[in-house]
Amino acid sequence: MANISDIAKQAGVSKSTVSRVLNGHKHVSKEKRRIILDVMERLEYSPNGNAINLSRGKTNTIGVLVPRVGHPFFHQLLEGIGQVCMERNHTLLVIQTEHDSAKEEASMQYLRDKRIDGLIIGAISQPQLLETMRTVGPVVACEDHQDIVPSLFFNHGKAITMLLRHVEERGAKTVGLCLGNPNSGVGRVRREAFDQYLKMSTLRHGIQWYADRCYSFKDGQALADQFLTIDLPDAIIVGNDEVAAGLIHQFRQGGVRIPEDIAITGFDDVQLARALEITTIRQPVVMLGRLAAEQLLDDALNQSESASSLLEPSLRIRQTT
Repeated sequence: MANISDIAKQAGVSKSTVSRVLNGHKHVSKEKRRIILDVMERLEYSPNGNAINLSRGKTNTIGVLVPRVGHPFFHQLLEGIGQVCMERNHTLLVIQTEHDSAKEEASMQYLRDKRIDGLIIGAISQPQLLETMRTVGPVVACEDHQDIVPSLFFNHGKAITMLLRHVEERGAKTVGLCLGNPNSGVGRVRREAFDQYLKMSTLRHGIQWYADRCYSFKDGQALADQFLTIDLPDAIIVGNDEVAAGLIHQFRQGGVRIPEDIAITGFDDVQLARALEITTIRQPVVMLGRLAAEQLLDDALNQSESASSLLEPSLRIRQTT
C-alpha cells in the first residue's frame, strides 16, 4: 500500500508538501497540487475522506443560518435542505442566530474555521453582512437579497396585497399589521406593499394597530393583550401562522369572536394554521429548502453563480376571515 513517501517521490516533491495538500493548505501551487492528486489517484492512495476533501478544497459540509430552529417555517426549510444533503452526501451545519446581529457577525469566523462548501441564509437581520458572508464560499439567500447574492424568495409584496384585498372584500374597513423584523428584506417588502395598497384603498390603518418583532405564539398572546385595551381593527394581517395562533387563542380567552369581531390572517400555511383553520398564505417551504440546497451545491461544484428566482404565493381561505 502506497504511503506519503511514495507519493512524494513519484511527484518529485517533499513529504511536507504532500502533507500540506492533504491538509488543505493553500500555500501549494495549483500545478504541484494537481500532480500530487494525480499520483495519489494512480497509486490508489486512500487517506481518510476528510483529508481528500480538504485537499480538493471541499469539506462536504454546508452551513445554514436561521433565526430559530424550532420555528415552523425554518423547521420546514431545514427539512428540505437536509433532504438534499442526504441525497448528495453532505453534512448540514446549522447556526441559530435568534435575530441577534452580534450572533450573525460571530458566526462568520466560526464558519470560516469549519471551511464549509457554501452557506444558505434562512433570514438575516443585517443584509449588509452578506458581502462578508460571501468570503466563506458560495451563498444562497432564502429571502430577497438578489442585489448582493443569488436569492430564492417568495413574492411577499403580492402576498400582502392578496391578504388585504381578501379582508377588504369580506367587509373590513380598518386593518392592523404585525411584522417580524421590520428591517429585514422580507419585513421591508411586506411593509411597503401594505402601505402601497392602503394608498389605493378605502381601508384605514392606525399606528395603534401596528406591531413588529413578533415571532412566536407567546408574542401573539402578548400582542392580543395589548389590543384588548384599545378599539380593535376589523382585521389584522399577521407575519406568520404561529403569531396568528397566539393572537387567536388569547382573543378567544378574552371573549373576542374570530372572525365576527376581528378577522385574522397568517402567513406560511404550517400545520398549526391548517389545524386551527387560519386563513393564510401558502409557501412551499420544504421545496424552497430543496431548491436552495440544490442551487448552492451546483454553484459550488461548477464554481458559478446562479440567477435569483421568484416564487409565487397562494391564498388559503379558512375560518378566521
